[in-house]
Amino acid sequence: MQINNEHGEFTVNGRMGGVSGRSGNVNSDRVLTTGNKEITTVTSIGRDDPTTAEARRSATILRILQGSEKLLDESPWVQNIWFPQTDDGLFIWPKEWSQLSLLKANLPNQPPLPHSPLQTSNMVHHTLNASQQEAVNFMLSEHDDHRITLVQGPPGTGKTSVIASFVQYSVQLGRGGIWLVAQSNVAVKNIAEKLISRGFKDWKLLVSRDFHYEW
Repeated sequence: MQINNEHGEFTVNGRMGGVSGRSGNVNSDRVLTTGNKEITTVTSIGRDDPTTAEARRSATILRILQGSEKLLDESPWVQNIWFPQTDDGLFIWPKEWSQLSLLKANLPNQPPLPHSPLQTSNMVHHTLNASQQEAVNFMLSEHDDHRITLVQGPPGTGKTSVIASFVQYSVQLGRGGIWLVAQSNVAVKNIAEKLISRGFKDWKLLVSRDFHYEW
């Protein structure tokens, strides 16, 4: 730490003694609470301890390398995304999945894919444009070609609205166990706020403790 007082600037070494949210304690051999001292610069040396997510990711990679984790070999999702078995881009899914989808498609009284908002008393629906509705319909479809749906667009084109609509339609069609995963806490928070704005609150939010601090 670079310290400034009436005698000029000097450097003090310290060690982190604990962190809570955005606040941290620094242990130092010098007394910094007396006199007219001002901390002007703090420079950290050394890598921070891994987060829980980083530690678990490393542990999973280690198990894969050791051969005790079959994620790369047994997950159809991993196989289709990272190790496609065909050159024409066609996905290969387990036969039982395809048979189950075909059975559901042939059952009577199956609800059609929505092209207009389903009506409920406690949910506020957003009118989707044609491309957004098409994306939601693909996401709701159980056809083998639609198990992975990519929705691409610049900021402000309604991708979060598509996610919220998909959740609402899925719940109304009797589906559950939905996980919404994003690469950043901010993105997760944006999805949560969109669901709240739609009047849908039957969910739990999982974010890192540091990010949730002082919400």
